[in-house]
Amino acid sequence: MTHQFRFTVDNTQEVTDALREIFLTPTGVEYKETCYTSERGNEDLQKILTAAELVAGGPNITVQNMETALRLLIDSGELAPRELAQTPELAEPEPDTRPRTKDGKLLTPAQIKWSEYRQFAETASMREINDRKRVDAGFANFVRKNLEREMTHEIDGAGTVMGESTLPKHDASNELVAFARAYMVESTVNLKPRNGMVSVGGQPMTWPRFQELLAKATQARLV
Repeated sequence: MTHQFRFTVDNTQEVTDALREIFLTPTGVEYKETCYTSERGNEDLQKILTAAELVAGGPNITVQNMETALRLLIDSGELAPRELAQTPELAEPEPDTRPRTKDGKLLTPAQIKWSEYRQFAETASMREINDRKRVDAGFANFVRKNLEREMTHEIDGAGTVMGESTLPKHDASNELVAFARAYMVESTVNLKPRNGMVSVGGQPMTWPRFQELLAKATQARLV
């Protein structure tokens, strides 16, 4: 990090890196040897950051601003020397491990929940997914929106209309029961359409036919 690189005081990683640089300077060494205590370390840090903003004249600060602020706080007595009997024990700020997007922005609670839903849906069986849908309204909404998205994608790509099967109609009573049993334990990976096809119970099936049987099984309360 260069002394001219600017960052804000809520950027935990940049503040941590800046402190590492400052503690190698004469001012930083003096602070550690004469003023620092673990009990008031966080309080001192807030004083340094507040003073650094004043030195910088705004919220964007540099390493040099922080070092200057530390020097002023020591010289003014705002950071008082500790008792000689105390042993210096430097504690740097803990890393910020909160989940973030690829560009470094914090995930919202809704985004974190949606990510958990996606991971569960990708690894659970259909029986586990259906069981959770019955008791978790948020997860049920996630599944419904994902299904709508996949249906729209498949319809746009294949030029078919939802519910219009390209196969002849069947007396599906036994077939429907077998379909429902296979569907409940099938991996969700196999139920995602690829080139207009899915796999249920090891049997390939067109997307329109799958939607037709799923609708009938749902209506019959088999799934």
